[in-house]
Amino acid sequence: MNKSRRYLLGFLILGLMQGTQVYAQRISFGTYATDDIVLTALGTGELNFNNKQPVIKSGDVITINLTDNSTAVLSVTGNRHLDVTLTVEAPTVLELDASNTIPLALRFAYSNQGLAESSAKAAAVEVPLGFNSATFPLQRRAPGTPPPPPPTPGHGGYTAPTATAYVFIYGTLGTVPGNAAAGLYSGQIDIRVEYSTYD
Repeated sequence: MNKSRRYLLGFLILGLMQGTQVYAQRISFGTYATDDIVLTALGTGELNFNNKQPVIKSGDVITINLTDNSTAVLSVTGNRHLDVTLTVEAPTVLELDASNTIPLALRFAYSNQGLAESSAKAAAVEVPLGFNSATFPLQRRAPGTPPPPPPTPGHGGYTAPTATAYVFIYGTLGTVPGNAAAGLYSGQIDIRVEYSTYD
């Protein structure tokens, strides 16, 4: 059974005023979901590069790191006995038009240790740069413990126990080109989480 939840991250980047400054660089979230995995944007629901640097000029590179307060956070809640596959499809640039772009490199990490959101970031597993998916148990098993028995199949009156993992989105905007025109720069990433079927 292939169950999935989807998230769409909408990028809204406003302004290169007079070709020298960018204002309101943020990535907003929208939800697309099915089945019984619940994927939720937490906090402000956006990745905002102005939280790192209020005024962005030509030549700037702005990085939001995993440990920063500006990191976007999503929670993934589902059947704690199952593995999930998380896929992030992201553009490499934000665009005003074909000739005006700003480079973008997004990263992501996950924490499945059963910790509260406030502690999960410090225990997060960073997915290496260049990878766009990761498969992991929704609830991490203690090291050295044997695999549990197969999960109980769904049936009338049975509710599977749940667990929550956290996903962190962060990355780098720039170098902002010196000849970038003023306007609305945009892009879009899709985040998909589904139960792993190992077919």
